[in-house]
Amino acid sequence: MAPASALVVAGFDGSPSSEAALRVALCEAKLRQARLLVVSAWHAPTRYYGSAAAPSASRALAEDTRKELATKLEAAVAALREEADGTAIETRLVEGAAASVLADEAADADLLVVGSRGFGGFRELLLGSVGRQCAEHAPCPVLVVPSQAIPATLLSA
Repeated sequence: MAPASALVVAGFDGSPSSEAALRVALCEAKLRQARLLVVSAWHAPTRYYGSAAAPSASRALAEDTRKELATKLEAAVAALREEADGTAIETRLVEGAAASVLADEAADADLLVVGSRGFGGFRELLLGSVGRQCAEHAPCPVLVVPSQAIPATLLSA
């Protein structure tokens, strides 16, 4: 039996790859008898930093960004809880750069699960920058999940 402190952390940004990563993370948490922590990192779009936009407009944009991701996170985790079979699922929405936030949140984790591609601008890359940075800097093993459909036989744990 896994220790009570066993923890799997999953990164979520609303992309198809991160949704696949959530399902795999839940399977890993079940196998390890671990808690699942789903983490979403957000920040105000960088094109507004240092712009002439009024500070209140920048704050409003940042709040809209946070609310949109929070809504996606809540919906994804609600669907995941239907499959949880008693596995504890927690969520955390953190302001900051995704790779740094995920590495920090995985400090005590047994596994960090991320999608292979988020919403970054270089679609031809097989591995996105967040997945690459997590693989290089996370304090625990990292599982990178592709956005292609995961066979149901792998998710039946």
